[in-house]
Amino acid sequence: MNAYVVSGDRRLLEALRISGDYESVSSVSKDMVAVLLMGERTESKRDSLLKTARTLVSNPSVPAPETSLLPGDVWIVSDVLLDMHELFTLRSYYLANRIIYLLSNGTDPLTLKTTQSLCAAQGIDYVLPYHTPEQVADETGKICLIKARTVSKVITAIGALPQLGVTSSLLSIGVTLAALSGVKVGIFGLNGWNPGDSGLIYSAKYMDELWGSLQGKQLQAAELQSKMQLLAPNVYYLAGSRDLKKLYYYQTDGVSWLIEKARECFDLVLLDAGSYPDHALAAQSIHASDLLLVYMSQSQQAKAQWRRMCEHILHPVFQWEQRQSMLLFNKMIRSPDIENEKQLSRQLEMPYVGSLPYDPSFYRKEAEVGWVHPHNHDYNKELGKIAKAMLHYYDLPLVHTSAVETAKHTDSAAGSSKGSWFRWMKPVKEA
Repeated sequence: MNAYVVSGDRRLLEALRISGDYESVSSVSKDMVAVLLMGERTESKRDSLLKTARTLVSNPSVPAPETSLLPGDVWIVSDVLLDMHELFTLRSYYLANRIIYLLSNGTDPLTLKTTQSLCAAQGIDYVLPYHTPEQVADETGKICLIKARTVSKVITAIGALPQLGVTSSLLSIGVTLAALSGVKVGIFGLNGWNPGDSGLIYSAKYMDELWGSLQGKQLQAAELQSKMQLLAPNVYYLAGSRDLKKLYYYQTDGVSWLIEKARECFDLVLLDAGSYPDHALAAQSIHASDLLLVYMSQSQQAKAQWRRMCEHILHPVFQWEQRQSMLLFNKMIRSPDIENEKQLSRQLEMPYVGSLPYDPSFYRKEAEVGWVHPHNHDYNKELGKIAKAMLHYYDLPLVHTSAVETAKHTDSAAGSSKGSWFRWMKPVKEA
């Protein structure tokens, strides 16, 4: 299979070549495509242009193939260079070839979703925004060669609204996971608006301090643990960015490198994506995850904002509806006047994994600036339920009997490991 790439990104060409998925990777300019789509398109002219395109690879010593475009060949096209009309014309002339459209993130979510629908109608595959060149090459390989999707051991949390307690509860979940199973857990603050150090005596590095070594791909997995705060045995935390002005300066490469090194260093990686996902930090955390935790409260505003976020960002930019996600309720109040988790779960059409109760003492602890694992019985019961579900998801055993006994009484609520409550919570391994 040969690949013809209509993109100005030389790094993408290099990544496609390194992948080894294609016999040749050729750069085709927008002008060359324009000539192909003009009225003088004779067979000999088209073959000549394609042979010329093959000589534009970065290694000029590789001889150009002497064959014309084969049925198994693929076009990889950037939407920055070809618009939809040009793409569809290209499709009409190369019906026997696969075409993959590389989408970028625009300001109009409806346009992005419409583009995806039109591509599907024309038999054109596409790659979503916010990917690094290496990730684009990997995605195109999965499309062309039906590669298996590997389990990443990454779980990402996203809040429907700010101030839902995502960071503090995620730290508690990480501590519970380590206590139940003995796995090493890394927790990373990828909320671009909040470093996530409130209520902590934090003395480790922040995301903005490490950014240069991340974007330059210099920080190695062996160094990562020393940059993070030890919260409990086998639980480490890296707080996010303190500089609000840097939010949109962070690039996909640096975040991708951090997540890759985190996966090398830890058995499980928990990512705090905050409550606004339309930037590189949060976007990469969504792309990298096996499982997405959606933090929700009982407020009407949270439901309304979540639906807006899905409509404007999550569905068009990330295809949220195709991702494995579940609700995690926080700061829940038990009252007949307020909707409970079962009612909210039905309204939002998503399963829920746990419901953490509201505890007013958390605010006092935050003011005292000394985060500790909570000692609230009901809160810990739900933490045990959530952690056990995550461990089951990854087939990780419960090894610490004392911790198991603490969470044992949640079994009746959760069902046995063979019950329907657990059955849907498994990674999807595509062939």
